[in-house]
Amino acid sequence: MARAQPFTMIEALGRLLLPPSCLLCGLPCPGPEDLCLPCRPTLRPLPGGLHPPRGSTHRPFAPFCYGSGAQQLVQGLKFSRRPEGAQLMATLMAEAVPSPLKRETAVLIPVPLHWRRRLLRGFDQGALLTLWLSRRTGLRTYPALRRLRATRPQSQLARGQRGVNLAHAFHAHPPPRAGLAPCLIDDVATTGATLKAAQDALQAAGWAQPQAWVFAWTLPPAPP
Repeated sequence: MARAQPFTMIEALGRLLLPPSCLLCGLPCPGPEDLCLPCRPTLRPLPGGLHPPRGSTHRPFAPFCYGSGAQQLVQGLKFSRRPEGAQLMATLMAEAVPSPLKRETAVLIPVPLHWRRRLLRGFDQGALLTLWLSRRTGLRTYPALRRLRATRPQSQLARGQRGVNLAHAFHAHPPPRAGLAPCLIDDVATTGATLKAAQDALQAAGWAQPQAWVFAWTLPPAPP
């Protein structure tokens, strides 16, 4: 199992001398995270989020439920152009690495944006999140996926439309060697449609069944 890497002494000293602001409330944060102690409880843990998914191959590993503080971080990253949020999200994810991810075989694969959206946003949040996760955990990365076409934002679609929107949206490069265990990285999952499309593309290119690891997962609506 991979272990999270601690902050270096230089990082810790820099944060003590020039504490950054909390990404949720704006108050100074001299500690190891850009998140103050009063704001930390606004991140609601997902029950069983880091245990093997049950009942569905689309269910990702996720430390937090999407909502409240987690939702604010994700939306700030994507829609308010705050790329520093990716570092905080990766640091929080790295506090508990999913047990199936073994350093010898695990490969972190970002779910990519289409180049047009990346150009408009100024960065690709999946790539940033994967970069910081690799630095925090020591797990390797591999950019195996490419977005073939621009799709409508999933957040603007009903649950039933999301799978159709992502059909054949990804192309995957084959694995560089046998025996690798791919793990898709993304910021948030709702229906799992994006992850499913990415998983299908990877398997079509010869990868093993991918796992998925996201910062937050939107709990499905309660049955009537």
